[in-house]
Amino acid sequence: MILFTTAVDEDLWSESLRLGVDGYVNKSSEGFVRLPSAVRSAFFRTRRRAAASQRDAPYRRLVDALPVGVFSATMSGEILEANPAFASLVGLFDPEEVAWSSFPSLFAEPEAAARWRAQLETARFVGSLDCRLKRSDGGQFWARVSSWVVEDAPSGVRHIQGLVEGTEAFHAAREQLAERVAALERSNAELEQFASVVSHDLQQPLSVVSSYLEMLGDSSRGKLSAEEESYLDRAAAGAVKVQDMVDAVLSYARVDSRGGEFTSVDLAVVLEEVKASLWKEITCARAEITSDPLPAVEADESQMKQLLANLLSNALKFAGGAPARVQLAALETDGEWRISVRDEGIGLDPEAAERVFVMFQRLHTEKEYPGTGIGLAICKRIVERHGGRIWVESQPRRGATFFFTLPKRGQGAGM
Repeated sequence: MILFTTAVDEDLWSESLRLGVDGYVNKSSEGFVRLPSAVRSAFFRTRRRAAASQRDAPYRRLVDALPVGVFSATMSGEILEANPAFASLVGLFDPEEVAWSSFPSLFAEPEAAARWRAQLETARFVGSLDCRLKRSDGGQFWARVSSWVVEDAPSGVRHIQGLVEGTEAFHAAREQLAERVAALERSNAELEQFASVVSHDLQQPLSVVSSYLEMLGDSSRGKLSAEEESYLDRAAAGAVKVQDMVDAVLSYARVDSRGGEFTSVDLAVVLEEVKASLWKEITCARAEITSDPLPAVEADESQMKQLLANLLSNALKFAGGAPARVQLAALETDGEWRISVRDEGIGLDPEAAERVFVMFQRLHTEKEYPGTGIGLAICKRIVERHGGRIWVESQPRRGATFFFTLPKRGQGAGM
């Protein structure tokens, strides 16, 4: 097919591409002189196209089988060709139904269409434009559009090629994640409110009870029987115990809401500070605490102190009467540090390995091992705030090893 014309513009080029014109001859004396040459060139290109079509057939089948929409369009946006996946995305069965529709008109938002046009005009490339497109039935769907400008070398004609990938599943997951984040924020706000109530509404009456019990004890000493004084001492100890539990609950509730900024924290320095603060417990347990080189991590320094203090206190408490030996170690893995705190104490049943991290879940009586039963729960909350995990491996009477991980971030990536 040879086209005789006096003018060539973009619309004519587009129509020629659609019709598959093989040659062009200008309507002039010089043009008619070129007719034999144009015919020979057209036959040559036809034979070459026929041979190429056999070679390109596998690629055509590949494009037609792709689950991603593929299209080509004129510079003004009229679609010249599309694959079946593109037609399916816009709610059509046959790619031929897509031809000569306007790609910019598929954008659900005019601003997105304008952004697509502007990027093609200035950069000749649009990479992964996240937008909503329209279906033929009026519905909309999320898609990621990539487009680029291609220029035909012999003719200099430019056209647009592009990919359209449906992203409904991605956006549905993102919306679900946003809902969960919102729910978590509400939960944290409620927890903070609960902590405030505990702080103001419970601590004050507890303080009053403790004060009056102390006054009563001072004024009645020697006037009560031994049994009555025992009752009074138990009541005072109970008030102190409740106060300790309230403080522990507040500490647990405020791990997230009152946490500090993440900075570079040297765990070796933190360990020395924790050992100094626990000197009394260490002395009473005749403890030997050793450590392999510990890394610097990006973390909340005060919470790292609380984490190591709770784990060391736990190891000292359950030493089992013998001189306590505690060993800390660090292992570098892909993307995180794994810190371990190993003791040689009484250990625990593997079936209770998860229960020990639950608030107020005790494996022993208060008389055997005093405490609030919330220390390891706070450890778990701190580690999770830092994006890590915590667990314990143990056997009864064979000691326990507590592990926790911390992601490597920024300067915390090295020793």
